Amino acid sequence: MLKVTLARHAETIWNEQLRYIGRTDLDLSPLGRNNAELLADHFRDVRLDAVYASDMKRAGQTAGAVAQTHGLPVQREPLLNEIDFGAWEGLTHKEIAAAYPGTVEKWLADPFTVDIPGGEPWPVFADRVRRGWENITRSARGHILIVTHAGCIKAILGRIMELDGAMWWNVYQDKGALNHIVVDRGSARIIRINDIDYRRTKIPGGEREPYAIERCDIEGAPKIHFVIRKAAVAYAPIMGPGFDAEKYMSPAELEAEMGRMTFYAAVNGGLVVGVMGLELVENNVALVRHAYVLPACQRLGLGGRLLSRVEAEARSPELDNAADGVLGRVSRLLVGTYADNAGATAFYKKHGFKSSADPQALLAKYWDIPRDQASRSIVLEKDLGA
Repeated sequence: MLKVTLARHAETIWNEQLRYIGRTDLDLSPLGRNNAELLADHFRDVRLDAVYASDMKRAGQTAGAVAQTHGLPVQREPLLNEIDFGAWEGLTHKEIAAAYPGTVEKWLADPFTVDIPGGEPWPVFADRVRRGWENITRSARGHILIVTHAGCIKAILGRIMELDGAMWWNVYQDKGALNHIVVDRGSARIIRINDIDYRRTKIPGGEREPYAIERCDIEGAPKIHFVIRKAAVAYAPIMGPGFDAEKYMSPAELEAEMGRMTFYAAVNGGLVVGVMGLELVENNVALVRHAYVLPACQRLGLGGRLLSRVEAEARSPELDNAADGVLGRVSRLLVGTYADNAGATAFYKKHGFKSSADPQALLAKYWDIPRDQASRSIVLEKDLGA
């Protein structure tokens, strides 16, 4: 098993001025050098087996501050150099928008479909970064530090989480951010994204939770839709050969669902990596709906945290469902899942749910699903008290 800390380099003067910096090879600024030392202090008592960096000064200097405290060389990987921003190099977003109206907005929305004038096409860049990542992780062992760039990290995390290409740039990265990944037999699992706690004053009582559980509004629908579609792909083997995961739940259907229930999301690094819905169907009965965590972020307790939030909301006397005009505290929480989904059944039973005595009657009463889907489903329930 390989433990990877994937770090964004510390600041250059262009980072401080919010200028696009790709191929331009600047040194760290005084602020960046100071923050590189903070990173070195953070790793001082942490075992590291190797330190890697892109071939650019800002990454090498950040990595060098850490490597020096461990007596390790900085191994360079030029395939992890930042994207070439071409004509945008050294410009601010405002300057680019003025010089290339509409182009930068389209590129940020989906870099796979828009080329930067004079720059490196995103698909070429993404494939280059993939090869650089694989060059290191195929042979490395133990705990390693890789210092690279925001674009490279977005590409690596986007690929691990199987994000649609248009979403890769949404992976937020602060300067100097750390991303914790475990690679085991070729499969990568993300532990935490955009960790900058080492730059903060220590918080009394321990560290912050790396993943926030947030209530979602309609603006978050595209991110929720992505996770639900990934769930459909995962459930396709259970659903059988006639099930088309690509057609499962259109954006319009999700908006209708969001009018009937409240969605909660596990969020990290600007990304929704897990969702769970709560639908109040009677004054004392609510359903857990559309629960799923992306595979790369599973086994981190996110499902349990989402369920805890949903249960807390269900117990609230202020819980309401505007679509049905229902107001009240829930005493009975129901969840439906496929009978063959042993993992989901075990998860809910671990959290106090029990199999319902008459699941088909409950499915017919509370779930609007096709008959063949209902025939393959079960219901679990939990008594929340009066």
